[in-house]
Amino acid sequence: MSSIEELGASNDVIEANDNIVDVEDDSSVAKSAPLLIKKTRRRRSPVWSEFLVIDGALNIDVKERATCCHCKIATFIADSHYGTKNMNDHLKTCAAYKVFTATNDKVHIFDQAVYRDLIARAIIQHGYAFSWVEHLGNRRIHTYLNCQVRTITRNTAKADCLKLHKSLKVDLLKTLKNVPGRICLTSDMWTSCQTEGYLCLTAHYVDASWTLVSKVLNFCHVETPHSGYEMYSVVLDLLKKWGIENKIFSITLDNASSNDKMQDYLKMSLEERGLLLNGGRFLHVRCAAHVLNLIVQDGLIMIQHIVRKIRLSVKYVKWSEVRKKTFKMCVNLAAISETKALWLDVPTRWNSTYMMLDRAILYRAAFNEMRKKDPLYIYYPELTEWDKVEKVRDVLEPFCEITNLFSGSDYPTSNLYFENVWRIAMLLKDLVRGEDVDIILMGRKMQEKFDKYWLHSDGHEYNTLFAFAVVLDPRYKKQFLKYCYLKMYGDDVKASMEVSDVLSKLQTLLDNYSPKENDISSQSSHLSSGKSLNRKRKHDLMDFDDEESIYSVTAQSKLNVYLNDGKLDRNVDLNILEFWKLNENKYGHLALLARDILTVPLTTVASESTFSIGGRILNKWRSSYLPDNIEALITSRSWLHGYDVGDEEDFFSSDVEWNINI
Repeated sequence: MSSIEELGASNDVIEANDNIVDVEDDSSVAKSAPLLIKKTRRRRSPVWSEFLVIDGALNIDVKERATCCHCKIATFIADSHYGTKNMNDHLKTCAAYKVFTATNDKVHIFDQAVYRDLIARAIIQHGYAFSWVEHLGNRRIHTYLNCQVRTITRNTAKADCLKLHKSLKVDLLKTLKNVPGRICLTSDMWTSCQTEGYLCLTAHYVDASWTLVSKVLNFCHVETPHSGYEMYSVVLDLLKKWGIENKIFSITLDNASSNDKMQDYLKMSLEERGLLLNGGRFLHVRCAAHVLNLIVQDGLIMIQHIVRKIRLSVKYVKWSEVRKKTFKMCVNLAAISETKALWLDVPTRWNSTYMMLDRAILYRAAFNEMRKKDPLYIYYPELTEWDKVEKVRDVLEPFCEITNLFSGSDYPTSNLYFENVWRIAMLLKDLVRGEDVDIILMGRKMQEKFDKYWLHSDGHEYNTLFAFAVVLDPRYKKQFLKYCYLKMYGDDVKASMEVSDVLSKLQTLLDNYSPKENDISSQSSHLSSGKSLNRKRKHDLMDFDDEESIYSVTAQSKLNVYLNDGKLDRNVDLNILEFWKLNENKYGHLALLARDILTVPLTTVASESTFSIGGRILNKWRSSYLPDNIEALITSRSWLHGYDVGDEEDFFSSDVEWNINI
């Protein structure tokens, strides 16, 4: 018989060890009567994990044999007729096995269940196909690392992933049930490569340790039509299944008309049951990044002919290797030392258009040289057009910074919103006061869109919810609000009225967190104690100051206490949730309100990140996944690893060749 090492190198040996069910050898079956086929039996004894089973086809007598994995000498016939007693007896006297068991506390013990769980988690985390577990190279690696591995099939891998998903879902249900505050939602629709619609619903909340958490609750297939009512029915049903319909604080959506209808129906349904604060006045939040995209796109329409020339110029350069080489020569002729690559934009993403213009300006002289060198290059912008592009680039730069801030994943609390929207308003005011006619027209077009989406219907105040958020930032408070309104309106009286209106609405919202009954009972207890003092002292007025002091302290709102405290340094790098966590006892219910307001997401970037993962799982090479399996993979990944904006960027760049190496 050949050595175990030689047999271990055989693919047939690996395949024999992989099988969980015994299969009769073909030659053995041929020698038997056709009607006397031996029934296969599963090897259930744990002793089999200590032996390597050799396929009978490799033996002269065509019988399977099991060789000890430790001493690699003892060999027994692997047949149920002989049982496993001989193998168990061998392990009792095997010196190599004794050494192995003596060092078990230092050696990792293989567990098939743990192995399968790790496989399921790897599939979920990295988006591998279920068939990944059946790849021969993958199986060879696993069996080489541990001969006890019993590799699995794609169906087993899928079942393990669904089992893990079910377990994680039970845990998340318990977590959502015990969330101390309210839950904010984001929702968006995505169309797959199969042209099927999927709705992504994400929950954002602050947990008991005051940490901001985002979880994708559902990524479910939605039948057509994708109307507002159909989407409302799906969302409401999902909220009921998760048991959170009574905990909703806000829902962030883009400006699609179906989303507007959906939130109208949702608001009506929840308000009828009294499940929303302040009649759902602050339920609907528009995606800041999406609105900013619409604002800038409207402005870019005014110079679209110039942008088109830049886009065609970049496309012309990247069309072939010959043109890239020619352009590189032009860069050298123009003595340009820049190493940044040209950038091709995606027209629906204005920030990519900004990047394209910014990079093109760096190579302005090279494009001029290429016009001289290549007679087929006809897209060169004129001198005045290049000057206009530079002005537009300077206009868009702060908008790009704000978009990146809104879409950031490191610390997306809502206190970031108001200051930057105010900056946008001031930038637009400066644009319409300029001297360049095209820039003025661009500014007016952008301002119209700004007024439509970021001002209330009366046209005089910004989104009040995010004004609350900046007031609840201890570095700004109402003083910053007054400063912004004064810069906007140039009227101190009007600015003061706006601030008073915001604080009044904030106090009204706070009343939902601190019931009036509690305040009244608290005040009445102090007042009654004061009356008892008066009865003892008769008409003695010495206690007048004490009684007035007691009443003023108890009647004073926690909001006023907070506003009267000094502001923190504006330049301090503050974790605002940590601040409210530390001051929860001091400010009481105001801290609870701050927790919910600061949780409101600025954008639907969580959904965008989820869509990128969905695009990798369900693509043109892998389009037969069932919707339930897709949802299990995507949501489980979110529950295990959260989301990262980088995921969305990586996927987005995979569809388009962004840059050109020159």
